[in-house]
Amino acid sequence: MKETQHIAVMTQEVMHALRPQSGGLYIDGTLGGGTHSRELLKATAPDGRVLSLDIDPKALERARDQFSSDKNRWIGVEENFRNLSEVAKDNGFDPCDGIILDLGFSSDELTNKNKGLSFQIDGPLDMRFGPKSNEDGLTAAEIINSWSKNEIAQLLREYGEESFAAKIAEGIVKARKKDRIIGTLDLVSIIRNSVHKNYERGRINPATRTFQALRIAVNDELNALKHAIEGARKILKPGGRIAIISFHSLEDRIVKRAFRDSEDLEAVTKRPIIPSEEEIKHNTRSRSAKLRVAEKII
Repeated sequence: MKETQHIAVMTQEVMHALRPQSGGLYIDGTLGGGTHSRELLKATAPDGRVLSLDIDPKALERARDQFSSDKNRWIGVEENFRNLSEVAKDNGFDPCDGIILDLGFSSDELTNKNKGLSFQIDGPLDMRFGPKSNEDGLTAAEIINSWSKNEIAQLLREYGEESFAAKIAEGIVKARKKDRIIGTLDLVSIIRNSVHKNYERGRINPATRTFQALRIAVNDELNALKHAIEGARKILKPGGRIAIISFHSLEDRIVKRAFRDSEDLEAVTKRPIIPSEEEIKHNTRSRSAKLRVAEKII
């Protein structure tokens, strides 16, 4: 089985926030490369238990090999974290002592050309994280090739915060009249030809925000996050904690508001925790990460 390429962010900060103890019950709602689950298993030895969720079957297959020596303490479930509370109840993790949600998609997913998540690798315009990403089978190709210009522009503005949304939508509609848009690099080319040559003064790839918007829509990420936080609120023990790592403002805003407005979750810190300069130097993808932590109050 291929080893994971993913480097989890702020692992030490997450462990410090969750305060895992031996004998405790902890949930990793976003298994990915397995780093957070592994650290939870270490910290809760010899009798703590960890439940890990992921919608990517390959991530679970990798973890079953990785945690084979802890098979009596670890459970892996192929499920969307929007169903966090139901999965916890089904597996004896209600109530639980702590929950981690790392909202960044893993490097393993990014480099999987069949998923079409990267604007640097040619692949099909799919963008689903796994079979349980959505219920209607929606893909990025369907959005790009069948949604109206106004619908695409609105999507790019709302989920990508893209200032060139109208021009990109116009370029997409114009291109698809000639032929169906099927590949990621085809879409990247259309985007480049639709925006200003000095886009964002070269700080980011012109396709970054469009790919973000499509990925969020296909996987219904923001609604899934809201459901996950609500589920976590129900299953946490009093004094239990939830730690959430977000990577863009749309996610962080949802987490911040949920912690602020909840009747029984209280933010542990007023400001989000960010990676150290040392971590950013060794893992540049961590630079946009924000960690917020809340505790279930009695």
